[in-house]
Amino acid sequence: MQHLFGPVLSRRLGLSMGVDLLPHKTCNMGCIYCELGCTRKLTTERASYFSPERVLAEIKSRADEGFDYLTFAGSGEPTLSSDLGQILREAKKIVDSPLAVITNSSLLISKEVRNEISEADVVLPSLDAATPKAFQAIDRPAKSLRIEKIIEGLRALRQEYRGEIWLEVMLVEDVNDDDIEAIARAARSIDPDRIQINTVVRPPAEPVSPLSKERMLEVLNYFNDAELIPDWDWNVPKASEDTILDLLKDRPSTLEEICSRIGMNREKAIKCLKILETEGKISKKPQGGHQYFEVHEKALIQKCLGPGSI
Repeated sequence: MQHLFGPVLSRRLGLSMGVDLLPHKTCNMGCIYCELGCTRKLTTERASYFSPERVLAEIKSRADEGFDYLTFAGSGEPTLSSDLGQILREAKKIVDSPLAVITNSSLLISKEVRNEISEADVVLPSLDAATPKAFQAIDRPAKSLRIEKIIEGLRALRQEYRGEIWLEVMLVEDVNDDDIEAIARAARSIDPDRIQINTVVRPPAEPVSPLSKERMLEVLNYFNDAELIPDWDWNVPKASEDTILDLLKDRPSTLEEICSRIGMNREKAIKCLKILETEGKISKKPQGGHQYFEVHEKALIQKCLGPGSI
């Protein structure tokens, strides 16, 4: 499929079915931490890149698969698609799951864009800077973008939008960490439902460094009720891996069943399953409107024969 991907395991959104409305890396920023690499087409112009009918047909074809959110994100800035509002409205008629939009916040100054994304149940905007210097350093924006206007757009969204706003702040060592106090003031003025503080944990577009855990904990002192969301420890404890694989060896299970049967909280289970899936030890398949996880055949054989047998 060209426009749908996943569902992928997301610590923020659980099982997220992604929708991509843009050609790869079409964006109005060139964020230095982007895990998808450098921006190929830097533009601020909204346009219809793909047929809405084709996107909606793909959504309809997978609407019965079990996922927690239908998430508009993908490989670029989704609000650059002039079809976003129409597709959101029609998607609500097709899927039962809530709709989410992940955005870099750049076009929220536009009343039209704010009206369009108001169709979503949750908006996840980012705010990586509050001063022009930090904005240029971390987000590498198109020339017409101004951080002051972006913050105004986020405030306007808060006033008009009745869904939830989860604001993400990405921090990079020696790039925007001097801007933390100003970002925190801006975040308070926006008043999002959640503030999620992140740092670089996956291979970025440019060679930059994350903040340490100790520094990230200090950052929390500047924000009201913020949460840290980085995946620092990208591993599954041996005991947890064995417990999950033993459970799934007996029978495929949903995320909720796994949490219930082994007494693991949802966030930890999502992380463990995400890692095990990446390592090829488990896989997932839709069935009866749910996503079931099962032991990958190769991992099952290895577990039966013992370490080093394959």
